[in-house]
Amino acid sequence: MKTRDMRAAQSILIITSIMAMLGPAHAQTVVTPAEVRAKIEALKSPNVAWRKIEWKSCLLDGLRESREKKKPLMLWIFIDRPADDARC
Repeated sequence: MKTRDMRAAQSILIITSIMAMLGPAHAQTVVTPAEVRAKIEALKSPNVAWRKIEWKSCLLDGLRESREKKKPLMLWIFIDRPADDARC
């Protein structure tokens, strides 16, 4: 029981220390979606090659285009789609 109380006390101490370092001005800062978008756009490089690629969501379409253009195929696999997804 004492270990649990010590962990709770440590957590509270850490959280209050962080809040004190940030100060009240940080807690009241309101950022609009337009400001966030502007910051994101400022970080992007203007001419990145992979942004010019026409990405395919269907493997068969990608294979077909790869063969037609005689270009290599790059697979980006992400397994978090619902089972009933009918995109491909």
